[in-house]
Amino acid sequence: MKKKLLIALLLALLILIILLITLGNKKSIIGKWKSIDTENEYYYIFNEDNTCSYEMKVARLDCTYEDDGKKITIIYDGSTKNNIFEYEFKNSTLIIKDVTNKEYKFIKEK
Repeated sequence: MKKKLLIALLLALLILIILLITLGNKKSIIGKWKSIDTENEYYYIFNEDNTCSYEMKVARLDCTYEDDGKKITIIYDGSTKNNIFEYEFKNSTLIIKDVTNKEYKFIKEK
């Protein structure tokens, strides 16, 4: 009886560890992202409350966004147009694709 209980506890612990590792590796778009592979440095900042901003050296655009895990819809303040982008993570790089499939790459600022 003690062996079965010990095995059940070890199995439950293993499942818990696997869940924690899986959830801990989930990538999130939340944070400040700096552009790379471009002449002009700019940032996207995505907040937990679904507000965001697009920042360049000379200007800043505030926005809101919706994220379904594969696509992000951005609505810039003063605009009624929805800008829909596909995105993915490759290692620590965020890759956003526009409607023409052009890729924009970002790294997360700390």
